[in-house]
Amino acid sequence: MELADILAPERVALDVSASSKKTLLEKAADLLSNQTEAAHARDIFDSLCQRERLGSTGLGHGVAIPHGRVDGQVSVSGALIRLTNGIAFDAPDSEPVELFFALAVPAHCTDVHLRLLAGIAERFGNEECRNRLRAAASADEVMKIIGEPPPGGEQT
Repeated sequence: MELADILAPERVALDVSASSKKTLLEKAADLLSNQTEAAHARDIFDSLCQRERLGSTGLGHGVAIPHGRVDGQVSVSGALIRLTNGIAFDAPDSEPVELFFALAVPAHCTDVHLRLLAGIAERFGNEECRNRLRAAASADEVMKIIGEPPPGGEQT
């Protein structure tokens, strides 16, 4: 499964304003529930919050990957959110986070979930990719960037 397979333009939100982690996770849950095979936004939000209580999904370099397994979620779904101003997300480098790739995963999913997380971390760990996503002017441009092979690697 590739990143472009789980993301859609309607689940890309650019230049969003969020004042807190909770507000950001609510926005992510709303986007992730925006399809016919998705669980309810509240269930996705609860799953994302539960995962964050285990430890921050902040990676550093202004990036976080909030994710959760959700009962009622039929397939893996992704959403990308870019904030106008970073928020505290307990990232290892203590930097504010403004790029988020959120995942809602069916409760029974394991291997696919872990491979996707590794692929997202690899892609977002690349400075060139982060800079291009930060500069993207539209959801279609984000989709193009996500659909390209990651710099220095195979398609994720």
